[in-house]
Amino acid sequence: MNTYTYFAQAIVNVATRKVEKYELLLRAWSPQTHEWYLPNSFDISVGMQTRMLKEALKDLEVKRVGINLTPEQFASRGVVQRLAHFVAQTPELIELTVELTTAPTLTELSAMAPEYHQHGILIALDDVGSDIDDLDLAAQLAPNVDIFKFALQNLREQGHTDDLLGQMRPWAELAAQHDVQFTVEGVETYTDLQLARQAGATRAQGFFFNHPIAPREQKQRAFAQQISNLNDLI
Repeated sequence: MNTYTYFAQAIVNVATRKVEKYELLLRAWSPQTHEWYLPNSFDISVGMQTRMLKEALKDLEVKRVGINLTPEQFASRGVVQRLAHFVAQTPELIELTVELTTAPTLTELSAMAPEYHQHGILIALDDVGSDIDDLDLAAQLAPNVDIFKFALQNLREQGHTDDLLGQMRPWAELAAQHDVQFTVEGVETYTDLQLARQAGATRAQGFFFNHPIAPREQKQRAFAQQISNLNDLI
């Protein structure tokens, strides 16, 4: 039986340079190498996710977090009910976002979004501009979505690095039209951060700020100081 945990990666407000929230990323333990690694499968129960969420929140100073759901989880009313119960029973949690790397159908989102939103759970479309690349579909989904996350790292992996700003702008403009918060992830350099700003992103995420790390590690607290020290650079 695998042992799992969540690692945390900061999502930073571009204007204030402060940590706004964390994305919680699944990791599995290798008894052979005695290291945490990125698993091939993300198919774990919502019960396990909420238990790991509870543990992560103990060590995160900012209690706004996002977790990834599979398409099957997102479309499950049982999952909504479990997450809603967790939110109601966890007063220290300020905000929970569910992130989707596969776009739901318009029918699915129209049916499920009100159930998430009535419990204060936000919905993010992750990897827009790459894995989710249909602007027309995204425009239909946008009224029921709270966040677009544009993935620079995916474009690098795919070799699509020409005119990154031009690739970002249509998604930023669509987000602005529908009052959807726009985050650029995969920010690895100051140049990437400048591009995100120029595109109109309000938040940024990536190795420029920190690598995913176990919340319980003391380095997480040192990271908060590291972010504040970036004020002299940004």
